[in-house]
Formats: sequence, structure tokens, C-alpha cells
Amino acid sequence: MDEKIGEQLIKLELLSFEQAETILQYQKKHKSMKFGEIAVALGFLDESQVNID
Repeated sequence: MDEKIGEQLIKLELLSFEQAETILQYQKKHKSMKFGEIAVALGFLDESQVNID
């Protein structure tokens, strides 16, 4: 089973569980955005921490 990006980032201690939940809630309203894009847009991560294609 593949681990989701949010789970990976929490394990790496780059995101808190609460931040991941915030991103998922945001993603429900902005379905075209990827998890990593939202994390950067909200200022939780920078582009060097996620692979944004």
C-alpha cells in the first residue's frame, strides 16, 4: 500500500498532523490543486520541500 504524501511529510516532521488536516480541508474546496501545491500556498512548506510538477 502506497503511503500518501501527507503521511510521508508528517513522518519526516516537515508537517504537523494539524497542518495536513488543514491542507486536506482546503483541498476539498480546491479539487484541482495538489497536496504539495496547497502546502506551499499556505506557507507550510517551500517548493524545495515538495516536488511540484
